[in-house]
Amino acid sequence: MTTGLCFMTGQGFADPLEPGVRLAVTRAKTPITIDGKLDEFATAVCTPVEYFHPDQKNRPAQFFYLWDNEAFYVGLRTLDEKIFSPVHPLWEGDAVEWYFDTRRDATFRDQKWGKGAVHCFWTAMEKADLNPRFCLRPGYLDAIAKTGVEVSARRWEHGLEVEFKLPWVNFPNFTPKINEVIGIDAELSYSDGSQRSYRSFVFGSPLSVAQPGNLARVQLVDTLEADHWAHCAAVMMPIRIDTAWAQSGKPRVQARIALPVNHLETIGKIVFQVSDLSGKLIGAFEASDSETLGSAPNFVRKSASWPADLTAPGSYTAVAVIHDKQGRELGRVAPRMVSVNTEQGY
Repeated sequence: MTTGLCFMTGQGFADPLEPGVRLAVTRAKTPITIDGKLDEFATAVCTPVEYFHPDQKNRPAQFFYLWDNEAFYVGLRTLDEKIFSPVHPLWEGDAVEWYFDTRRDATFRDQKWGKGAVHCFWTAMEKADLNPRFCLRPGYLDAIAKTGVEVSARRWEHGLEVEFKLPWVNFPNFTPKINEVIGIDAELSYSDGSQRSYRSFVFGSPLSVAQPGNLARVQLVDTLEADHWAHCAAVMMPIRIDTAWAQSGKPRVQARIALPVNHLETIGKIVFQVSDLSGKLIGAFEASDSETLGSAPNFVRKSASWPADLTAPGSYTAVAVIHDKQGRELGRVAPRMVSVNTEQGY
């Protein structure tokens, strides 16, 4: 059985992630066929989105990432009962806005889009029918030549599975290799059967639309290493802390954490540590309750709770501490302090 962790590569000890990197993107171990099936992404790093939205059958989704010498690849699995994307513009429906910066000079993650950086869109649908499509952002239609770009999709029991291939040949000044750092953001748009009604960002916020400076640094690696989790946990296992609006007993705060569909065998105990504003520990609460979202067994979150009187809003901080099966700490995750949808506000 594989553990999802590897302490060495074929060249010796693996290189650490660079400062500020937020995700390790692993190299594909087999050729990838763009057919809408996510089999090749079975060990890829996953970043869940919207695991805490009340509409569990139409909001949660999973992004997967791989690379090889030919291309960068993205897999997407959604829970979606109302699938739709208009003929034009295709992004005003169920679609992905994809942000990508490979520039190797001082313009990397600059405030302006330019050659070597691309803002594009892809979708599985045309209206309610499967018809995968791709386009570049208006005003930047010459950003790349679109050589070899592929999108494929299929329906599954609970929504859509989509694959996207973006060949490196479209970025002639970039050479893919281990430890290269690029900038990305992934935005999922939702239609609920008509026009776009909701947007969610994996790494950033709507500021990514305006400037590449808001994109996340991600590093191309061979294998997900134990030391990578400290950098990656925040996007692999996001959390939310809130007080439910309907409770039968005394008020309690509920803390939830998304579980990544891959690498679950690595994860052991998850504990929410609650501290006062001076940093003194108030309590530690294990996330032991599991919840399956939308009846889809690979969409799972865990939760913990504590008395609301213990932590008045605005008077404490909380982090999730993730351990491996041997009890070693893998990483820590705090609540996201950024607006991620179409309206500002936490």
